[in-house]
Formats: sequence, structure tokens, C-alpha cells
Amino acid sequence: MTAERLYSISELASMFDISSRTIRYYEEVGLLSSESRDSNTQQRYYTNAERRRLKLILRGKKLGFSLQEIKEMVDLYESNPEGEEEVRRIVQYADRKLQEIEEQISQLEMLKDEILAHKEKFLQRKGEGK
Repeated sequence: MTAERLYSISELASMFDISSRTIRYYEEVGLLSSESRDSNTQQRYYTNAERRRLKLILRGKKLGFSLQEIKEMVDLYESNPEGEEEVRRIVQYADRKLQEIEEQISQLEMLKDEILAHKEKFLQRKGEGK
């Protein structure tokens, strides 16, 4: 049996195009954990499972979820990815996020309409002043 591949913090940072500080922060708030440290250098090493977890965290951030929401969803998924309760809770998070997005889209559409109306008024005024 071969030893599991370990990744240094700089390798993970480079792999995901993020800063080492971001990874350290995720570790501080309990989203990630380093598997072992070199006692001489205090170097952090992460397992392949933590690399996958980081990928899920970054995907969640990209989708607009909070770190707390991401932590709960990742923990649920990792505890029992096929579990009915786990899937139900993750779907609830997705539904809530979709509702937020729909509200934001609606607000942006109203803002767009207002800006277009003001633009039209300014263009009409400009035409009258000629």
C-alpha cells in the first residue's frame, strides 16, 4: 500500500489560485485541517481528502454561500453523501440561495428600468435644448 499524497499549503494555493492566507483562514475557522506538520519547519500538509474539501469550499464561495453554510453542507455531504436527511438539508440551502438570486435579479431589473427611464429623460432634455 502506498502512502497518501500530501500537499503543502503553497501547492494547494497554487493549484486553486488562492493565497496561503486563505487556506490558513479556512483552517482557523474549522473548514479545513492540516494532517501533519514538519516539526522543524512547522510546514502544514493536507491530504487528498482536504484538497477535495477545499475544492468544495471554493465552489460554494463561487456560488455565493456563506462560510457557515458551506461548512454545514460539506460536513453533511462528507458524513453521509447518500443520506436522505443530508440531501434534504443541502437542497434546502440550494432553494434558499436560488430565492435570494431571484430577488436580486428582480431588484437589478427594477434598477435597470429606472436607469433607462432617467437616461431617456436626459436624452429628451438634450434634444429640447438644441
